[in-house]
Amino acid sequence: MVHEAAASIDEQAMRVTRTIEVRAPIFAVWEALTEPARMAEWFGETADFPDGVHEGATGTFGWRDAGLYPVRIDRHERPSAFAFTWGVPGEPIRPDNSTTASFELVRDGDVTRLTVVEVGFERIEDAAARRAALEDNRRGWTSELDELLGSIARHWMASTVDPVAGTIARTLEVEAAPEEVWAHLTDPDAIEAWWGHPADFPGGLRAGVTGTFAWEGQTFPLAIRIADAPRTLAFRWGELGEAEPGPTAADVRFDLEPSPRGTRVTVVEWGWLRTPEEGRDGRMQQNARGWELVLDGLRRHVLDAAAGWTDAARADAARSDAARSAASASDAADAAADRVDAAAAR
Repeated sequence: MVHEAAASIDEQAMRVTRTIEVRAPIFAVWEALTEPARMAEWFGETADFPDGVHEGATGTFGWRDAGLYPVRIDRHERPSAFAFTWGVPGEPIRPDNSTTASFELVRDGDVTRLTVVEVGFERIEDAAARRAALEDNRRGWTSELDELLGSIARHWMASTVDPVAGTIARTLEVEAAPEEVWAHLTDPDAIEAWWGHPADFPGGLRAGVTGTFAWEGQTFPLAIRIADAPRTLAFRWGELGEAEPGPTAADVRFDLEPSPRGTRVTVVEWGWLRTPEEGRDGRMQQNARGWELVLDGLRRHVLDAAAGWTDAARADAARSDAARSAASASDAADAAADRVDAAAAR
C-alpha cells in the first residue's frame, strides 16, 4: 500500500507530488480524471474544453472566487498517462506563469494507483512567492485528489456478495439509452468483445433458446429464460461441458432502467446455495470480481461504439498501452483472464 494521505513538496526538485490508490478499474479512474464533466467534480467548479480533451486541446478550469485558468493538454494516452499545463486567469500560458501537472495510472490487481507530479515552480523568480506557490499547490493536491476519490466512489460501485442468501449483485450507470445498451448486451459479436467469450445462440438470442459460451476450448450452456427488449435479460448458466444447465447452475438477471445519466444496469446472480459449500465463499468472491470486469467492459464497449471506436482502434490502444511498459502488458493479460472468472467459477 503506497497511498499517501497528503501531497508533499520536493524542494530540491521544485515539485509537488502525491500518490493515491483506489479499488476501482483503471478506466473508471481515467474517466474521472479526464472527462470535463467529471473534472468539474474534483478540480475547480468548471472544466471547459470546446474541442474535447486530447493532446494539444485548450480550455479552462474555473473557480467562482478565482476566475478562469487557461489550460493546455500536453499528454493524453488513455488510460495510463495524462498531463496539462495551466496558467493564471486573464493571461495566455507562458513558461514564466504556468506549471505542468502529470498523472500516471497503473493497475495493480484490484487497485489503480495514480501519481501526480507538478513541476515548473523554479520559474518563479521570487523565493518567497515560489515557496508560497509550492505550499498552496501541496494543499490543493491534498484536497483535490481526495475529491477525486469521492467522485470515483459516487460513479463506480463494487459488487456486493451475500453468502447467506447465495447472491451477488452489482449496479452501474451507462451514459446511453436502454436500447443502445440492450443491443450490445444481447448481440453475440458484441458479447464476445466485452465479455470475452465467443457466444453462439442458434436462431438468435431469445427466450427458450439454449446457447453456449466458449472458454479455453470448451463450452458451457446458457438457457435464456427472459429476453424482454430493452429491459430484462435472464438466463441460467451451467458448468463447462454440460449440454444443458444442471442442478448446480446459477441464475443471472440483467435489468435495464432509464436513469438521468442514461441507463442503470443491475445484474443479480443467485443460486449459489446449490453448489457445494466447500470453497463456495471464495468462488462467490471470484465471481463478484468477474461481474465488475464484465459490466465495466459492457459500459466501455457501449461508450466506445458511440464515440466511433472500432474493434481495431481498441486493439491499437491496447497495443499502445502495452508498449509503454511490460507491467501494463501483464496487467492487460490479467484483466482478459479475469474477465472469464464469472463463468469459469461456475
